Amino acid sequence: MKRLTSALIGCGAIAREHLAAVAALKNVEITALCDLSAARAEATAERFGVARWFTDYQQLLTDVRPDLVHITTPPTTHFQLTSACLSAGLNVLCEKPIVVNYQDFRELEQMAIGHRCRLIENQNFRFHSSIQRIQSLRDSGALGEILEVQICLTLAILGPDSPYVDPNYPHPSLSLRGGVVGDFLTHIAYLAYIFIGPVADLRTIWIKQTKNSPIPFDEFRGLIKGERATAYVSFSGNAQPDGFWVRVSGTRAHVEVNLFEPPRLTMRRVRSGERSFMRLVDGIGEGRDVLRGTVVGFWRKLAGVSNYDGLPELISRTYSAMEKGEPSPVALDEINAVAYLVDRFTEHALTL
Repeated sequence: MKRLTSALIGCGAIAREHLAAVAALKNVEITALCDLSAARAEATAERFGVARWFTDYQQLLTDVRPDLVHITTPPTTHFQLTSACLSAGLNVLCEKPIVVNYQDFRELEQMAIGHRCRLIENQNFRFHSSIQRIQSLRDSGALGEILEVQICLTLAILGPDSPYVDPNYPHPSLSLRGGVVGDFLTHIAYLAYIFIGPVADLRTIWIKQTKNSPIPFDEFRGLIKGERATAYVSFSGNAQPDGFWVRVSGTRAHVEVNLFEPPRLTMRRVRSGERSFMRLVDGIGEGRDVLRGTVVGFWRKLAGVSNYDGLPELISRTYSAMEKGEPSPVALDEINAVAYLVDRFTEHALTL
C-alpha cells in the first residue's frame, strides 16, 4: 500500500485542525509546512512532528512534490496559491471560500481539469454528523418530499473580543464581497444546495445594523428557489446566542439541528391518534433527543473532539478517494455551483 504525502501552506488556527485530522490517518504522512512567519512555521512543524518547513511556498512545491496540498491561508491568497499548485500538477484541498470572485474559480476549474488534478473546497459541514443524519432520513423517505430548508447562522462578530473588529489588525475577511458575512456564505450555500439543488431564482437583503463598526454588513437574508425545494437563509452578527440552525421540512416530518451542538437533533413526524396526546408524545421525544444530544456533546468536549465536526471525515474521504482512484468527496461541478451561488448572494452587496 503506497503511503500518501501531504503539505500545508498557512499555519494559522484552522491549519491545526487540518494537521490533526491528517495525523490521525495511518496511510498519510505530513511532509512539509509553509508560512510567511518562520517562527510560526517552525513551531507548527515541531508540534506535529513535521520534518521540513518553509517560508517560500514556491520552494516547497519544487522540493517536496506532495500528493495533496492543504491551503489554509486567508481567502485573498487562495487563487494565487491554488493556481501555483495546479500548474505544478498537484492536488489541492483549499479552505473556504475557495475564491473571492466566481470567475477566478472558473479559471481554477479549467486548470484542474487540464492538469488532471483534484480541486476540493473545505465544505466540512457537508460531512457534519447531524447533516449526515438528515441526509439519511431524507434518502430513506422518512421526511417525505422536501419542501423547504431554513439555514440560520448567528455569530457575535461585533463583540469586544471578536477578531473581526480589532482596530489594530483588519481581518482578512473584510476584503471579501459582503465583508465578514461573506466569510460564512460558503457554508450556507453548500448546505442549501445539498437539499434544494441548483438555483433557479433568489432574493437577498443586506443590512448594517451596528453603524459604528468597521464591518460593512452584519445582517444578511436570502430567499432561494431551487430545482427541488426552496430555502430561507440568514446570517446575523447581532442576534444571540450563537447558533447554526438547519431545519428541513418535508411532507411527512421536519427535522432540526444546531450544528454548533452536535449531535443534538430533534424531529417531528406525522402521527395517527388524538392530537393533544400526539403533541405530548412529540414533546417527550424532543426532550429525550435534546438531553441525549446535550450529554453526548458534553462528553465529546471533554474528550477533546474537534469543534470542526465534519472536517476529519472530509479529509479522510479525500485521501481514501486518492488512494483508491475514486471520485473526490466533493465533486468539482458542485463546488462550481456553490461558488456561483455565493456570487449571486453578494451581487446585491456590491450595489449598496
